[in-house]
Amino acid sequence: MKEHSISVHEPRACLEAVRTLSVGRVAVLPTDTLYGLHGLATSAGMVERIANLKGYAGGQRAFILLAPGLPCVERYARLSAQEMAVLERHQGQPISFVLRASALAPGEWTTPGEDGEPRVAFRLPDTPFLRELLGYLDAPLLSSSANLSGQPPLANAAEIVKLFGDNVGLVVFDPDLEARVAAEGALPSTLVDLSCQPPKVLREGRTPFVQAMGAP
Repeated sequence: MKEHSISVHEPRACLEAVRTLSVGRVAVLPTDTLYGLHGLATSAGMVERIANLKGYAGGQRAFILLAPGLPCVERYARLSAQEMAVLERHQGQPISFVLRASALAPGEWTTPGEDGEPRVAFRLPDTPFLRELLGYLDAPLLSSSANLSGQPPLANAAEIVKLFGDNVGLVVFDPDLEARVAAEGALPSTLVDLSCQPPKVLREGRTPFVQAMGAP
């Protein structure tokens, strides 16, 4: 692989990711589901940068924000007590939640809901690598699957390096993730809209909807 690739098991992997993200570069990182294109959400122009890498047309966007903790979600989303309880129950699981955006959420992070009001999607990952990385950054990461728009997600770091090359600053590869995806398939996070009642599943992924909603 190229020189800007490193194993997630290397002690310096987190530091290299912090360095790359902090200067506004895009990094390919392993998540609790698949590899993803990631950028520091507070970096100017990051949404457009990742959108261009993926080849999104027009205003098309599909991003999840990975948060370092619930306080970050509370800052950028308007949460009811019920929504907060759901997030607390499922934090650390591969489940992403669509929430009503707060006034502090930049418009480029959001998409309109059925009522025309802005929505923002968050996940609270619990892999050791992402937990450490987000703790250092103390800011959300924009996350999108590592593929071109309309194509299936890439599950092999070598393929990702070949596709994106020097357009990304770093590729952190994870042999364990690749082995799991090879065995189970390339399953994204479950996506649940908490901004409507009752909550609605928008995409079923690695964690089934029934489990995601805490049903018996």
